Amino acid sequence: MAKHVLHTSEDDFDFVLIGLVCLENQYHIINAVNDALKINLCLADFLPFNLKDGKLFKFSLYSFVDEELGVEYHLIPNTSNFDEPDLNGNRTEDLFASVDVDESVKLIKELPKTDYFILLKGEDLHNYQFKIIDKLKTIPEMIQVQSIEAKELGSKRNLIF
Repeated sequence: MAKHVLHTSEDDFDFVLIGLVCLENQYHIINAVNDALKINLCLADFLPFNLKDGKLFKFSLYSFVDEELGVEYHLIPNTSNFDEPDLNGNRTEDLFASVDVDESVKLIKELPKTDYFILLKGEDLHNYQFKIIDKLKTIPEMIQVQSIEAKELGSKRNLIF
């Protein structure tokens, strides 16, 4: 079996990463972020995440492009939505065979208490970063809003999409 290696460069991490800690579900947070930032984040894709044991988990990716400012917004939960169903119907006959076990994984395991990430891409991000963080802090459901240095994370490759 061929081994594939992801080669990354410094240019791959040309974005600003903001971590959000809150207890609300993703749909409530999307609406709150849209209202606070006056944007329209919409579900753009489900990002697949493969584990070594063959399990496939997916993460919702919400996106919005502000063409006037030249800024892309991407919001992604740190916890997977669901795992891929077994399409072959292969189920083992064990104690829990008739029960669906809800499994999830963290996108960035080094930040287990961070619930969501906002990735900002574009020009002059550092000018907008602090304004965006200040607006996010006005959302009552937000427990913590923080800027994160993606280059220092061990799971940083999970943020390249």
